[in-house]
Amino acid sequence: MKILKLLAGVLGFAALVGSAHAHLTAYGWKDNGNGTVTMFGQHWHGDQTTAYSENGGLHIGAVGSDPSTWLTFQWTGVMNNVGGDYTGMNAMVSSGTLTGYQIDAGNFTNSPYENDWFYTDPFVIGNGTWGFFTGPNCCVDTMTGTSMFTLTGIVSVDPGTGPGTVPEPASLALLGLGLAGAAVARRRKKQA
Repeated sequence: MKILKLLAGVLGFAALVGSAHAHLTAYGWKDNGNGTVTMFGQHWHGDQTTAYSENGGLHIGAVGSDPSTWLTFQWTGVMNNVGGDYTGMNAMVSSGTLTGYQIDAGNFTNSPYENDWFYTDPFVIGNGTWGFFTGPNCCVDTMTGTSMFTLTGIVSVDPGTGPGTVPEPASLALLGLGLAGAAVARRRKKQA
């Protein structure tokens, strides 16, 4: 019986330690130089081969607004074994891998082993203070709660812009046709 209790205690401790390190510990961002930004979420969950979310993705919106109305961006890729602690993340900024980063104070431990990242597809967001939240569900991308993160260093997007998705090329073409049609109609009205 003592062996079973000891085994249960060890397994419980291992589960606690494992889940404590499975959360998002920091966010990073990369200005792609073309009017889009890629967001990164640092975590420790072992090397990953594909991105996934137990919380539906990264939710971003205006601080003070209802988080249920925030836009959601899915994790679409992984980058393993880089960053982790302040030294590693500063090296990522110096090398141009990230434009900047900010920690989630409730989860960050400044460990070089928490060095795996998920990232999003590029989207539009500018410098400013934004509300970020993934959710409380289980393991890989859990946050301690809705947090304010201040994005800086983004130069290809106007400050305060977004968050928003990047229009599809077909949508851009339709927008261009619509603007051209409006210009023709305006010209005809002036001529009449």
